[in-house]
Amino acid sequence: MSVSSGHPASPPEAAVGPGEPLPPVQGLGTAGAPASQGREWTVRALGMGLLIGALLAVTNLYMGMKTGWWDSGSITATVLGFSGLAAYGRRRGVPYTPLENNLTQTAASAVGAMPAAAGLLGALPALALLGVAVPGWGIAAWGLVLGTVGVLVAGLLRRRLLEQEALPFPTGIATAELISTLHAATPTEAPGASVGRGRTLVGAGVVAMVVTWMRDSRGWLPGMVGLPGRVGGAPLESLTWGVGVSPMLLAVGMMTGLQLALSMLLGAVVAWGVLAPVLLGAGVVVGAEYGPLSAWLAWPGVGLMVGAAVVSLGAQARDFLSAAKDLRSVGANRGGLPRWALGVAAVACVLAVVLGGVLFGLGVPSMVLALALLVPLCAVCARGAGQTDVSPVSQMGNLTQVVFGGVRPGELAPNVAAGSVVAGAAAQTGVSLWSLKAGHLLGASSSKQLAAQLVGVAVGAVVAVPAYLLLVDAYGLGTAALPVPAAAQFRAVAEVSVRGLAGLPPHAGMGALVGCVVGAVLTLASRGRAAKWLPSPVAMGIGFITPAFFAVTLCLGAGMAAIARRWSPKLTDAQVPAVGSGALVGESLMGLIIAATTALQRSV
Repeated sequence: MSVSSGHPASPPEAAVGPGEPLPPVQGLGTAGAPASQGREWTVRALGMGLLIGALLAVTNLYMGMKTGWWDSGSITATVLGFSGLAAYGRRRGVPYTPLENNLTQTAASAVGAMPAAAGLLGALPALALLGVAVPGWGIAAWGLVLGTVGVLVAGLLRRRLLEQEALPFPTGIATAELISTLHAATPTEAPGASVGRGRTLVGAGVVAMVVTWMRDSRGWLPGMVGLPGRVGGAPLESLTWGVGVSPMLLAVGMMTGLQLALSMLLGAVVAWGVLAPVLLGAGVVVGAEYGPLSAWLAWPGVGLMVGAAVVSLGAQARDFLSAAKDLRSVGANRGGLPRWALGVAAVACVLAVVLGGVLFGLGVPSMVLALALLVPLCAVCARGAGQTDVSPVSQMGNLTQVVFGGVRPGELAPNVAAGSVVAGAAAQTGVSLWSLKAGHLLGASSSKQLAAQLVGVAVGAVVAVPAYLLLVDAYGLGTAALPVPAAAQFRAVAEVSVRGLAGLPPHAGMGALVGCVVGAVLTLASRGRAAKWLPSPVAMGIGFITPAFFAVTLCLGAGMAAIARRWSPKLTDAQVPAVGSGALVGESLMGLIIAATTALQRSV
């Protein structure tokens, strides 16, 4: 699945960009000839990128823990960087150059990907639900190491994938095209439109912050407006049916589109409208509440996602073979990495081995195996990002879990931690290559981009971990407020890999198997012309795991965007990303502020 660049990524923990491959940027040669000469590595460009990236990191953390989606952020960072610095540069007589704008989006994307790289959207919450407590310093160090390794793997693969094979990496092309357009336009054309989108984003953010404050802090608005009626003897409201009072959920629906929103709604109907009443009526689950029901419904939901992942991995068999060629190419020329980067890579790998043992009980042999799997599996993700604009992050992590299920049977926590090694690094690899593709087309310095990404990784670890701890303390994990869909997948794969189907809730194993088959069949069937008519099994799976009002609200947002697009396609396409991004940032920031306030009140 893919959606427009700057939109939320495919669930769970997979980064995507534009749905349609774009042609090469006008005025840029495919060999990467410079679009313009000028300043590149500047304090203002890097600082703006880190600031925007911090907003992306908080947004991705909040959105990812709620819905399983997260945003690669390149397009948003490009627009915000231009809106913030272009006019300032003209007033100071020092124009904001395209290469500076590219550095801004490069740093911002690296910071924004850190919640996924550190495992905060899946593996770490899964470990917490298994009773494994990891200190904040350990999470930050773990994320820093994995993010660094992921960036360096992208640097190793850059020459092979961008120069020798010239893979499209559509998000990178779209980013370079946007930068070229913004900086080539006259002051009254695209720049004015960009500033207008920036104001729209800020306005939507303010509205979202006010709504979230009224809902979560003052209690003046409900979290959900429940639907009246009963099904199977249980009130619809107790089965989480209703409309969420959430600007973020509306925004996600606007940006993902009707197909994904309806797929999620279909999953919710099957789970919360059909299976939940049956489970309650048969006495399999006691209590018409989100917690007891989601503990059972998560299994068929994860089955849908795993079935889709298995078929997707089969479809990528050639990518696994190509990854071997990539590694031979890297071994021959170091991928064009500067020598200092190789030293950083060596230090990061040593630290990864140490931290794996200290934090998760992964001994030296286990960590060496995980690192050995990391590079080829990251290469597979890189090829997915380059060819289809989808980086199958969680699938690679789950594949690692299956391997460790055989290597270390009976150990749940090390299994999840091993999956986080590959998934965390792969999250940064895909995002980094999209930025490097944009820089390649614009004639940017790859070494300067690499340095900006490493700075972004460090800043992202510092920003994301405290925000994660605050949100967990305020809202809990696996609750209706923070369902963390990807954590359910990591935990379920670990339990099946280690224990098999024994120990699952009654009949949940059969539900998981049925879900797996359905997910596989839908993924196979979607290869042909019927793709646009078939539901996404991954989105359906998230509909099983999250409360039903999430899907209803997403559909409402998607429907509003579809109606607006029929009325004014050009205006809608120009403004929906700004409105959606503003709503996402606004609710995420206010949610974090409320969490911080709650933590302070408890400590007083």
